[in-house]
Amino acid sequence: MIIKSVHNSVAPSMEESFLSIEDISEATGLEESLLRFYESEYEEQAPEKVWRGDSLCFTGEALAWFERIHANHGTEPQNSINEQEIPKERFARVIAVTSGKGGVGKTNIALNLAIALQQMGKLTLVLDADLGMANVHLLAGVHPKQDITAVLKGEAELSDIILEGPAGIGIIPGGGGIISLADASRLERKTIVNALAEVEQAAETIVVDTGAGMAGSVRDFLVSADDILFVLTPDITSLADAYGLLKGLSHEEDISCDTIFSVINMVRSTSEAADVAQRFAECAHRFLGKTVKNLGFIMKDSTVGASTFQRTPYSLFRPQARVSINTRNVAKALLKLERPEIRLSSSFTKYLKRVDAPRK
Repeated sequence: MIIKSVHNSVAPSMEESFLSIEDISEATGLEESLLRFYESEYEEQAPEKVWRGDSLCFTGEALAWFERIHANHGTEPQNSINEQEIPKERFARVIAVTSGKGGVGKTNIALNLAIALQQMGKLTLVLDADLGMANVHLLAGVHPKQDITAVLKGEAELSDIILEGPAGIGIIPGGGGIISLADASRLERKTIVNALAEVEQAAETIVVDTGAGMAGSVRDFLVSADDILFVLTPDITSLADAYGLLKGLSHEEDISCDTIFSVINMVRSTSEAADVAQRFAECAHRFLGKTVKNLGFIMKDSTVGASTFQRTPYSLFRPQARVSINTRNVAKALLKLERPEIRLSSSFTKYLKRVDAPRK
């Protein structure tokens, strides 16, 4: 999919030809979920997208393209992504955002990355898997009536606790303030993941905000994820702890992803970001035989503190701030590196098998 930037000086006649996925759905009578499937399935042929404001839109030619693709799939009416013409076993891409230590901005990045992916046309959920210290909902400015503990107790289904968050993302709130959940039992984790395995077919991307460190629940999520994104800062302890976590993961035999991703947060310059990224990648390759691909950096920005005070994600609080632009760049890099084959298998089913297996 080709992505272009559009300047604010675009003529009104051209602006009228920009179409959101909702516009195309209304014009064609096709469900948004079906349109998104066509976009994903025929990514190389799909018409270009352009930036309009802070979201990606199709150009006018997209309308005819979607109608043509739909016609080639037959003349029977299609009302949802569960129709016969579309493979039923398609699963979300699960991206686990993690860090070796706390205080590196992991949760803020996970939330705003999810928003960026949603704005780029991916149906995205955020799972607050930092059990016991959950705070995604605080940064998002939403007020959950129930959280993951209600699912554990059998008081609610997972679908009952999913909140609509900023920019239309879904949020699965964790058990905020319940420290005992940070050491959730295998049975509790299995209960959670059983429910998540069903949700995995309803979204295109699930961003998992894990806890920091090497707790059992964190390790299981990381090993089962399609992609692992390490958040580091220039602080030497951040680099050391991230390496320690990666070293622990390197001993796992059933880790799903071949390439580890990194993003360097709170940097003061691009050279500082490049230095941290290079040191992490070199240590991983030299001592662990792991490939770490850097997806970019996020500059230190007062916008983060101001947006946190307002309980508004920084990418919506100030869309043109450098921290917001940097985050969108990381999201674009993730989209370019998506592997279509991962959507044919369930990450959470792999997690279930892992939880069921006895610990060595």
